[in-house]
Amino acid sequence: MGRKFWFIVIVAVLISSSYFFWNGNQSSTQVAATLPASNKPETASTFPAPGKTLYRMSLYLDINTRTLHGTTILTTNNTCGQVLSELWFTIYPDAFRNSAATPAPASAYYAGFEPAGIEFEEILVNYKPVDYIKEGVSLQLIPAEEILPGQDIAVEMKWKARIPRLSYRYGYKDGVFMLGHFYPVLNVYDDRGWRISYDSDFGDPFCLNCADYVVRLNIPEAYSMVSTGSVVETIAEDNGRQFITVIAENVRDFAIVVSHQYQALKETEQKYTVSIHAPDQAHASLDSMLQETIDILDFFSCTWGSYPYPEFKVVFVPMQGFHGMEYSGIIFLSKELLRPGADQQQTRFLLAHEAAHQWWYGLVGNDQVREPWLDEGLANWGAYKYLNQQDQTSKGSKAGARINLARELKDMHSRDDYYSTAYTGGESFWWGLEKELGEEKVKQVLRRYLANYRFQIATTGDLLQVIQQEAHRDMQEYFNSWFNYHNE
Repeated sequence: MGRKFWFIVIVAVLISSSYFFWNGNQSSTQVAATLPASNKPETASTFPAPGKTLYRMSLYLDINTRTLHGTTILTTNNTCGQVLSELWFTIYPDAFRNSAATPAPASAYYAGFEPAGIEFEEILVNYKPVDYIKEGVSLQLIPAEEILPGQDIAVEMKWKARIPRLSYRYGYKDGVFMLGHFYPVLNVYDDRGWRISYDSDFGDPFCLNCADYVVRLNIPEAYSMVSTGSVVETIAEDNGRQFITVIAENVRDFAIVVSHQYQALKETEQKYTVSIHAPDQAHASLDSMLQETIDILDFFSCTWGSYPYPEFKVVFVPMQGFHGMEYSGIIFLSKELLRPGADQQQTRFLLAHEAAHQWWYGLVGNDQVREPWLDEGLANWGAYKYLNQQDQTSKGSKAGARINLARELKDMHSRDDYYSTAYTGGESFWWGLEKELGEEKVKQVLRRYLANYRFQIATTGDLLQVIQQEAHRDMQEYFNSWFNYHNE
């Protein structure tokens, strides 16, 4: 990201600071900072289009009631080529409304189940109030007027999200607020129509396009914040609270961790800064973990293509149900990995797996609801490739039995079924492809895949087409052994 870009954004943020104000504990602001116009290439019919989509969010965290008050101003353009009579959003906090539907394991509710969710005080589309319908983790907006092709769109939302006492990717425990997928996010519309999310007991029920973000968060001064993007301004108030402004360009999502009594260790490489964030009482060697993280990013950058962001952050959080969770520029890892006697090889693998998602899910997106194998298989295989290269051994996993990878989350019957398909099966696809084509040819495939679909969303059909082109041979027999699948 160029120095000129950062200079323009920082100046814009500083000039606009006076426009932020708070009314009690309510977030009643409009975010005034903006990102400059992007010259990034766009893909026909992509909606919401990267480079034309900006989330401006003003957030106030009430630590006593565990409530996040938010104002979102989303601006984009109808690039789908169709008249839009509705807009669909994913509202992940609503996954935790009742005990029967929550995706979190019962053990993660350390104080017993308590409901959470997101409520809206006001929603405007192009400055007019709209009707809306909430169902599951989906929000349907019905604008007062249809949105024509090429028309600009402005969505304004005033909302508040309850954060449950829950050790999960969305929740609170031990002075740590884990805010993954905490805000309303606009779904993807493509030639198949709206890609609407649904909740699942396992996996990641998301399909998101890249966007730009300007986020201003108000938290107590005693707390620290780690998030997607880069901090460009911190202002202390005279009431024991502080404003922190963050910007992020071309990211798949935006995640935040707000924590009390955390330590940070960081190192700046030539192109980016890497940091580790952990509880003060952590006994594990964060220095060695920091160096391992740098080695992982360097390995994947050399193998697939450069890491795209100025910062990468690893945050250890009290999280159950997942050992790790990926977001753009930041990953959550369970703090259980820091306990004495923890399996160091497992920690190294998880660190590499979640870092690999910066390429497969982050740089090249996919529909994680309908084709979860695309990113999970590559992340698993990539992690083993890193470990094998570092240890100069062949201890990593190898190709297993061929199974049908053309399954979405709703077709999987259990968490074990999900892992054996998306993770183990997806990984085995790549070991098998290496056996068919050789290691160097597979590197060429992935470099081409990244170049073709950088900051976009790819499908299984897109990937298979790239493999076919790079292989310079008929690959249909190999594909047929993995997919009950018809090419798009």
